[in-house]
Amino acid sequence: MGKKMDKKRMDKKGMGIGQVFVFIVAALTFALIAIFGYKAVANFLSSAEDVAFVQFKNDLESDIKRIYTEYGSVRRPTYNAPAGFEKICFVDLDAEYDPGLCAENPVACDLWQTAQQEKSSGDKSAYDSVDQNVFLIPQARVPIKVFHITITDEGSQPLGYLCEDIYQGSFTLVLEGKGSHTEISPAR
Repeated sequence: MGKKMDKKRMDKKGMGIGQVFVFIVAALTFALIAIFGYKAVANFLSSAEDVAFVQFKNDLESDIKRIYTEYGSVRRPTYNAPAGFEKICFVDLDAEYDPGLCAENPVACDLWQTAQQEKSSGDKSAYDSVDQNVFLIPQARVPIKVFHITITDEGSQPLGYLCEDIYQGSFTLVLEGKGSHTEISPAR
């Protein structure tokens, strides 16, 4: 009888050690799944943001390029900017430099100055000398360069640049085809 009791007690101790081992394995498995799952979700979200930016960039570039040949055509597209951007600036690089842009977007201001210097050296047009004429705040990782543009205010007075706030993820422009370029003006 004494041996039977000892054996039952041993079985219970062995069962307790086995349960601890199963618990440790389960906890490690859960931790690994949580870590790798988090990384997968983070990568997925990052990829979604990249896709949204590329879609925005392509829409903007194609709309401006498509309308320039349609002389007199006017469109008023609304663009959905990717999350995180607060302002967008368009610069007519061939227009006379306006230092007022420096307060709005210092990067665009510097690039415009560079383009004007290249233009004055006679090698290239200001448009051809740089790889960007659309600027986002905060700065985008990929430069955006749309087809030749001129910029006017609501009264058709020429401007060198146009900066628009991105309100609730979107902004609207007025695009007019001019035959050799697209005229951009604010939508009010």
